[in-house]
Amino acid sequence: MQIFLFSLIPLGIIILLLSLKFVEKAFSGRIIIEIPYSQKSAEFTLSESGTYAVWHKGQYFRRAPLDEFKPEIIDKSTGLSLKLSSFIMRPNTNNGKTARMEIARFSASPGNYVLQLSEGSSVAGIEQSLLRILHIKMVDYDKYFIQIRESRPVLSVLLGILLLTFSGLCIIGGLVGGILHDQIFKH
Repeated sequence: MQIFLFSLIPLGIIILLLSLKFVEKAFSGRIIIEIPYSQKSAEFTLSESGTYAVWHKGQYFRRAPLDEFKPEIIDKSTGLSLKLSSFIMRPNTNNGKTARMEIARFSASPGNYVLQLSEGSSVAGIEQSLLRILHIKMVDYDKYFIQIRESRPVLSVLLGILLLTFSGLCIIGGLVGGILHDQIFKH
């Protein structure tokens, strides 16, 4: 039994590495279009149906213009805006100099679309209150960008997080269970 418990450690490490790659793919989809906030609108083409995300990219630890603009995706063939869904816990990533945060997701079929930055806010109530409290100077709109990226469904992100948790339990459980085997399984 002790050998089985210790063998959970390498199994957990393998699952950890695979799940990290799985979660990383959820946040690093192919960029469809990227424009600075100063541009306000741009056309783009989607070649296949799928889930796409609107990301904000800018300088790390600086105030972003998220409370000034609201992204809109307009289908050129119908002139209608697509429904954008946002989440309370927004996925984000950084490399130390620049940071990215997902603003919203949408589903779309192949076609031509327009990304438009309209007057309004991309942030919810609590975030809006925090921005009012923090008096950070605004930045140059040319250094902040809106991106449309390919995205994975939320379910795949949750599955990746579940696998990360399971791998941690395997590693810790295998180590602790293997060391304390004699105390846990007294004959």
